[in-house]
Amino acid sequence: MSRRLLALAALSAFACGGSPPAPAKLPPPPPPATAPATASAAPAAPDRAKLPAPAPTPAWALPRPQISTLKNGMKVYFMQQGPTPLVSVLLVLPRGAATEPKGKAGLTALTVDMLDEGAGGQGALELSEALQRLGTDYSGNADVDYVMLAMNTIADSYDASVALLASIVQKPAFDPKEFARRKSQRIADALAAESEPSSARTIVLRKALFGDGYGSEIASGTRPTLGKLGLADVKAQYAALMVPEGAAFIVVGGVEQAQAVKALEASFGEWKGAAKAKSAPVSSATPDKAVFFVDYPGATQTALAIARRAPGEGTAEDFPAMVMSRVFGEAFTSRLNLNLREAKGYTYGAGSSFRRFKETGLFGLTASVKRETTRASIDESFKELRDLCASRPISAKERDEAVGGLLLGFPGRFERGGDVAGQLANIPLYSRPDDWLEKWSERVKSVSVEQANDLAKGYCNPDEFVVVLAGDRKLVAPTLEGLDRKVLFFDAQGNKAKK
Repeated sequence: MSRRLLALAALSAFACGGSPPAPAKLPPPPPPATAPATASAAPAAPDRAKLPAPAPTPAWALPRPQISTLKNGMKVYFMQQGPTPLVSVLLVLPRGAATEPKGKAGLTALTVDMLDEGAGGQGALELSEALQRLGTDYSGNADVDYVMLAMNTIADSYDASVALLASIVQKPAFDPKEFARRKSQRIADALAAESEPSSARTIVLRKALFGDGYGSEIASGTRPTLGKLGLADVKAQYAALMVPEGAAFIVVGGVEQAQAVKALEASFGEWKGAAKAKSAPVSSATPDKAVFFVDYPGATQTALAIARRAPGEGTAEDFPAMVMSRVFGEAFTSRLNLNLREAKGYTYGAGSSFRRFKETGLFGLTASVKRETTRASIDESFKELRDLCASRPISAKERDEAVGGLLLGFPGRFERGGDVAGQLANIPLYSRPDDWLEKWSERVKSVSVEQANDLAKGYCNPDEFVVVLAGDRKLVAPTLEGLDRKVLFFDAQGNKAKK
């Protein structure tokens, strides 16, 4: 402390009646420098010549849902999600577009559209305002095997939202003016889709694989099929589909199970009816070994699909097929993508997948490739298929990477309450066991490399696949000589075109 500060401290103490402080002692001099202590052994330098090994894949599984039954026989699959103030409700009806009369594709989707265009004595705008006041989002969707109606609401509005859903389902108005508006909108959407090669590819692929039978039409329909629909068709389809037989509710979120079931019982417990609609039979005809071509003059890319039929839902090959397809085309590092994108530069991305309906399914390869590489892309895709059963069967390393990727991606399916509800909906829809999601990871891990390769043997013969192309006919068609396949031409609506 400086002498000035010492003097000020002394005066201060004296002024307060105290004794002046003793002079401060100087601190002792620092000890003489000594040799530093011996440091602990430095960690070994990492080996940068190889990638670090990943940590073990964490175990994760969705709990099994709690299941109740309403007095009309409908099941309720319930899962509470802690303190969240949100609730997702799904009504799943196990009948869909496969029940439509021949030539009227899109009827089920249009019927679902009409449900909230006025119901229970409220017009379309009044119903929309009622949903907004409740903070509830409503949507409807239809596909080959199902109709699914969804509500996402806040917990405080759950009971009122369920009552409103009951009105939509059981008392739709089917106003002629609203029907004309929604039909026109759907036709306009179909017209816009015709300009997209990928849309035409999907339409023609389904016809190429399934003929005129089950699964041959897309659920949204096309301009010609939508144009044939009348309000009487919608009312008949509603009566055939919208009944509680086989239907189920999924409830996920921040309400108690007792409250969830009580509200559903109050609004749907008296709902009755048996299903009258039946799905079209699966066509027994073998798909043509052909190229199905849709002309898009001037297109710089070709929308390519190579596909064959596969078993439907419930097949024993499901989990080995997941592993095989991930190795072949579902991961970025899959064989197909590394070939067509990384090695050859033909496309921004190529992939494969299985799609399974109740009665049948398909396995397909898809890509949008540069038009001048269309033929080469087909050849390379066929080569990759043949290699599965010949020179390059699935290796143990590929199997392990595929299983790891599937397991790591699985929790991402359940990020939101609506996602959880959507995954649970597959249990009643496809009559899966109640522990399907709980044991999903175990079933994936149990797939051996031998099982994956045995499965691949059924999907490696190019002769069993159809080829669908949507691109510039003038430039692409001449390159298809030598494929040993006839070329059939179609328009964007799936109708055969003149040569």
